[in-house]
Amino acid sequence: MVGILTQQLHWGSLESESPYPGIERQTVHGEKQTLVRYLYRPGAVFPTHSHEQEQITIVMTGTIEFTIAEQIVELEAGGIAIIPPNVQHSARVIGNETVESFNTLSPARETQPG
Repeated sequence: MVGILTQQLHWGSLESESPYPGIERQTVHGEKQTLVRYLYRPGAVFPTHSHEQEQITIVMTGTIEFTIAEQIVELEAGGIAIIPPNVQHSARVIGNETVESFNTLSPARETQPG
């Protein structure tokens, strides 16, 4: 049924993990999509990887550079990248500001890389 709240969460109550140095993430899994909040410290790098899900990344703070296939994209706060399924991509922080981003992945993931 539309409009029924089945679960209520708060970022402050979710567990955090550190898949790589300088990177923290929190993950929420829905039935058909996954939402991931990342905090990247200055100098942090997320290595090249791919996954079967489409990914949409929204940058909330800071500046981050994505390499998507052979294309380099620099995103500042408010920037959005859409990464197709099975496309190699990586990320690295540009500058001295912490980057906060939210990623949606569809269909939902069972596990995270790293």
